[in-house]
Amino acid sequence: MRADKTEQNSSKFESSEKGFEKISNASAVSRTLSSLESGKLFAVDMSAVDNNVTITLPSVSDAIAGCNYDFCFTVNSDDDADFILTTGADATDIYGYIVRGAADDKVDDFDGLSKITVDGSASQAVEGLRISVICDGTNWHLSGYCPVALATAVLVEAASA
Repeated sequence: MRADKTEQNSSKFESSEKGFEKISNASAVSRTLSSLESGKLFAVDMSAVDNNVTITLPSVSDAIAGCNYDFCFTVNSDDDADFILTTGADATDIYGYIVRGAADDKVDDFDGLSKITVDGSASQAVEGLRISVICDGTNWHLSGYCPVALATAVLVEAASA
């Protein structure tokens, strides 16, 4: 009977672990996430020269409500390396905010956009940037933090995916 209890608790612990993966721009990356990867934390390293990373979120028909991902930038970026997060569809939008740090502590608002680019040519000081997205079954909702002041255009918004 004791072994049964231990086994039950063990499986509950394993199911609550968050997946982890490193993303590097050592070569150009274009990837569509799967809803099976929901809950995963991605450590992003954009320090290699000139290579972009494009991450496409699952279509909202494939992503059940609650599907979510976190992206944490662990080092500063190369000056020509962009990280692109897209819904993959112009009709699917991202709503939310990124709190901006430095001297002016403001909020960067994203209202009904389909693509966000972390622009390496605008600022390379992205170490500490965090982007979290969660699907409500219709659109994606964004929250996060950027260590760069709002006056610097690190995050570029686009209505088209």
